[in-house]
Amino acid sequence: MTLQKLKQYNIFENEKLLSLDLLKYQGFCNINYLLKTSEKDYLIRQFKSDATVNISRAYEYAIQEKAHKKNIAAQPLLLDEKKQFMICDFLKGKHKKIINKTEIQLLAKNIKKLHKIKTYEKEYHLKKDLKLYKKNLKDEQAKKSINICKKELKRLKNHKKELVTTHHDLNPKNILFHKNTIKFIDWEYVGVNDKFFDLATICFEFGLKMKEEKILLKSYQKKINKKDMEKLHSYILIYEHLCKLWFMSLKDEEIKA
Repeated sequence: MTLQKLKQYNIFENEKLLSLDLLKYQGFCNINYLLKTSEKDYLIRQFKSDATVNISRAYEYAIQEKAHKKNIAAQPLLLDEKKQFMICDFLKGKHKKIINKTEIQLLAKNIKKLHKIKTYEKEYHLKKDLKLYKKNLKDEQAKKSINICKKELKRLKNHKKELVTTHHDLNPKNILFHKNTIKFIDWEYVGVNDKFFDLATICFEFGLKMKEEKILLKSYQKKINKKDMEKLHSYILIYEHLCKLWFMSLKDEEIKA
């Protein structure tokens, strides 16, 4: 990616492109740049790999646009699928590993906004991914994680399925805190899943204790009961072991390469 290549796009016709620098934090599927112009800052997301992404970039762009209208994401400005990159407004903010009660409550409210985005995508089926992991990963650690996921999926049959548009990757690197606002970035994994998946992700990634989990749930849906907590903990286990399997598959690909 170069300034010369970016100059051809109409969104910059009245601006002077000043600098293009790699950002400190990089994802697994994108190379992220900060573009400074005479008018403002932009985020350039060059697609590195779609190997583990289940949703198309066009769908990612469309959902992020809807999320921007709800004030929970940066505005996407251009998608060039042929040249494999996206341009968005650049968001100020910082990533946090520890969050307080107020931040937990605001996170819950923003996740609820996200979950209200209408979509016509098909439901994400975890069982399909587990079959692929079982086929490709043969070590005992992988087998253990697959079995734990299957066990929790059986338990979840006793709970109502509540499908919504989910971000699917709400780890601390994909959440920006700025003053009194929280916004989500890196939407490539967006899809349709149970609403508890995103909530469980927050619980696991920020290491929330039981009291904090209840604050999150109550801020999201006002009332909670024992079954809600059971469902949440099943999804926390599923998310934890999905992450383990995902990183195992990345290492396996590196070894094969």
